Amino acid sequence: MTLDELLKTIADSEAEDWSYITRPIFAQDINQVSGGGRDTPWIEVQEHDQLLVYRKDLRISIAVGLPHRDKFYEDWARGFPDPDASSDWVDFRYNGMPVYRDIRVLVDGARASLPVPAPSTDKVPRLQYTIWRLIDEVVGAGRFDEYFNGAGLTISDHNWPRGR
Repeated sequence: MTLDELLKTIADSEAEDWSYITRPIFAQDINQVSGGGRDTPWIEVQEHDQLLVYRKDLRISIAVGLPHRDKFYEDWARGFPDPDASSDWVDFRYNGMPVYRDIRVLVDGARASLPVPAPSTDKVPRLQYTIWRLIDEVVGAGRFDEYFNGAGLTISDHNWPRGR
């Protein structure tokens, strides 16, 4: 299976085709940290906290929630009643292994998650829009279109993932 085939399979699926598992899902990032006035280094553990598993092909899964940025400052992400926005990683997995990673932005105090538009634009490729909408339908509040439009984002026919 190619990355294009994997993403097309996901985009062509329905929310009912997915199982949803919450932490622990055993997809961690572990770092030894030192400094900050402490004499002894310590360990910081961050993890994805949600796993979507495609019921029709259990080799396909999507892990979300591993923190990227605590504060996300793009204007399009901050124009909601709660201006706090953050970002986390979306890992597309095949046979349990990450095969592609992208970012989602949690807006309005994490009431919705949106894709990052192409640099210096408001454009989100249709395939990415479709998949982010699916993720929101499975694990979110189901208000993706409301927030997508509220952020001033638009759908484009550009390739995604970028650079392929």
